[in-house]
Amino acid sequence: MAGNDKAAPASAMQHVLREVRQTLGGLFGGKLDARHEVLVQALFGMLGGMARADGVVSTEEANYTNALMDELNLSTRARQVATEAFAAGCKRDFDLEAQMLRLLQTYPRGSGEVDRVYESLIRLAAADAMIRPGERRFLERVTLGLGFEPGELDARLKKILH
Repeated sequence: MAGNDKAAPASAMQHVLREVRQTLGGLFGGKLDARHEVLVQALFGMLGGMARADGVVSTEEANYTNALMDELNLSTRARQVATEAFAAGCKRDFDLEAQMLRLLQTYPRGSGEVDRVYESLIRLAAADAMIRPGERRFLERVTLGLGFEPGELDARLKKILH
């Protein structure tokens, strides 16, 4: 019975990772040019911020991020950038607005890249099927900061959680 309890969360995480990989498509891999570096930094920095949004970065969130790097087949350089960005995102002084602005200076509002970063953040928050208040506030800031309508968050959460 205990083996089944462990298999269910692992299976759920694998499903979420597959969904994120499909969402991000072939954006990563190969040489990391300047535009892709911004994307990796923004994605993993904001994932770090999301992981810390409820006060503590859990082992599950750190494991999720490492597994996501594997799923995306990040190059050694991209993995280093992602790890550094995640660590920076976990710090109290992480500037979410500056990170969103940097992303939007490289990829315009409404672009596929911005949408994929947004979707990845929502999927991380929903990975445990529960959105905590700090995660909700973080996602609300990201929703507005990346140029989405306020109702978009609830629509996507409803789709993911049901």
